[in-house]
Amino acid sequence: MNKALIISFIIVFLAAWLIVSLSRHSAILKDQMIPQIPPRQQTYSLARTQMAFWFLIILLSFLFLFFATGNYDTVSTQALTLMGISVVTAGGAAIVDRSQDTPEDALNDGLKALGLSNYQDVLNLYANIADASALGAALTPAGQAKLNDMLLLKQTYLNRTQPFLTQGFFTDLTTDVDGTALHRLQALIWTVVIGAVFVYEVFQSCKVMPDLSDNLLALMGVSNAGYVGFKYNETQY
Repeated sequence: MNKALIISFIIVFLAAWLIVSLSRHSAILKDQMIPQIPPRQQTYSLARTQMAFWFLIILLSFLFLFFATGNYDTVSTQALTLMGISVVTAGGAAIVDRSQDTPEDALNDGLKALGLSNYQDVLNLYANIADASALGAALTPAGQAKLNDMLLLKQTYLNRTQPFLTQGFFTDLTTDVDGTALHRLQALIWTVVIGAVFVYEVFQSCKVMPDLSDNLLALMGVSNAGYVGFKYNETQY
């Protein structure tokens, strides 16, 4: 059993490390609402993080039970339900984000009007500024005027995007435009608590994934439904 536990933890650790590494340089756990912001600076998504959490929890449980018993038919209905709840939550959150006029939409439209449709356009702007600045005294009056316009555009971009940059993993997950949000904190805490109970029951039984009570599953569903419902209001512009 100890060997099974060690092997399972190593595999899940590698999977978690991969997800965390990708999240730092890509939008795998991010909201991806503003394409002009580099992926590493976009805000973390509670719904996407919850999906990743349950993926790792059930992967750990499956591997542990498989290496401990040799049985691969250990996935319970409740395990599928928990994964389903996280997927539906992520889908619902995405629908809400795309169905409302949000501050992110307004920023995106404003930057597009300035010629910045994606982050590659921002990189091109930075490169053009560097090229023009390198000319120094050789820059013509027309070139200097163009450089000033590009510098103004860069500062406008920085000023407008600053409020939408990530404030850190925990802060992104638990806050909205008004500060710390109870519905977000509730969904996060219950996800962690039920995940811990799930793993504890797996290690206790060492046979199959647990059949959690219907009330506990309902609690998870209600918590996530509350998150999606309040998200509808928090994204209004």
